[in-house]
Amino acid sequence: MRFPGRTPPARFFLLLCVWRLVPRRDATGTEEVVFGKIGGSILLLCRNVSKEATEVLWFQGDPHSFPPLFSSRVAFPPDVRFSLVDNSSLSITELRAQDEGNYTCKEVLNKTDHEHRVQLLIASPPQSTPKCWAETSSSGLMLQLVCSWPGGYPHPTLHWREEGQDLENSSWVLSSTSSSDTHVETLNSSHLSHRQVFKCVGSHVVRQEEPTCTVEIKIPSLESDPPKTCFVGDSVTLTCRVTESTPSARLTWLRGITQPGAEIQPGGRYLIAQEGNVSRLTIQNCSQATDGGCYVCKAQNPVGLRELFVCLTVKQPVNVVGVVGAVVVLSLLAVLTVTGVVLYYSPLLCLRGAAFRNQDSGDVLVLVDSDDDDDDDDGNGEEEAMSSSAKQEVLALVNGSSVRAPYLNCLMEGDDGEQHGSGSAEEVRGEETQGS
Repeated sequence: MRFPGRTPPARFFLLLCVWRLVPRRDATGTEEVVFGKIGGSILLLCRNVSKEATEVLWFQGDPHSFPPLFSSRVAFPPDVRFSLVDNSSLSITELRAQDEGNYTCKEVLNKTDHEHRVQLLIASPPQSTPKCWAETSSSGLMLQLVCSWPGGYPHPTLHWREEGQDLENSSWVLSSTSSSDTHVETLNSSHLSHRQVFKCVGSHVVRQEEPTCTVEIKIPSLESDPPKTCFVGDSVTLTCRVTESTPSARLTWLRGITQPGAEIQPGGRYLIAQEGNVSRLTIQNCSQATDGGCYVCKAQNPVGLRELFVCLTVKQPVNVVGVVGAVVVLSLLAVLTVTGVVLYYSPLLCLRGAAFRNQDSGDVLVLVDSDDDDDDDDGNGEEEAMSSSAKQEVLALVNGSSVRAPYLNCLMEGDDGEQHGSGSAEEVRGEETQGS
């Protein structure tokens, strides 16, 4: 090694000074790392202490600093949290963050100094419990078990188990990776089964218990809306949802019987949107020739796959205007027909109604005529009496057909009641006489 501008003697003295500054390690020197918890206690052991040691010194930081942190022979102004155990080991209570660092134990002999170095780290365990879940690998064929337990220092140790056995020793584990507070196992899907349970176990240097979390893997389960109907030229949306799947399933749409196995790609008349565990296939401008039939909703994860048929019926649109017009025309025809019938039969309504009311009458006609008095002395009073009696003639048909009686009654109710009533009675008498 050369030093420009320096003579060989100068180089020799420089190397000597550097050697003097390097800490010397005895062959009996040892090192270790220990962890303490804030607020807890720790015992730093002075390893390999010889019985012949006359004095034990503890240093914090530089082992050549003075005064030492603690001595077995000299009473320094002590911190009440520090004390010696068995005249060699250093005990620290109520640990604080500033207590973290390097500690050196020296035993002083007559001719040799033995050292033991201890690195104290103040650890903090995670406050929560481990979280674990299952994922699908980027290739879509493998299962990844993920376990995370953040918030601790140093990082915890995590490992997966299945039926009480560590997966690290299993032949169907493809890879195992750890980064800080997360551990991932990648498994071959050929060994997976529905409702298989995996457990993640966590451990930490300052925590006695080992918290766990579990994952149960499941084959996807599907459900859909009822069959849909689409009119030619319109749009329709088919819906498929995953009700259960661990890990999450990949949803795809396929044509059913017409094109089995052909996956529908979004674009053109087909739009596919997935939100969470729901996938929607929208078909625009429905065609009766190409879009009718059943579609397949396919859900797949590393555990298995499920398929569900969703059927679509495409129909020709209905001419609503024509249907409404036909209904209106038929309604108008019905109204006109009823009106014509009413107008045609209205003059005979009175006759027919009276005939129905007297259909049980007898065949015997009884005529009651008022007595005619030729006495001219009665004057106008007598004429009025005769006119009144003629109006009140009663024609009764007993146990026979009542065809003429209603007709006579209607005529007697008119303005010319006197003449029609009298003439009708005489006609009836004549008919009755001829009949007898």
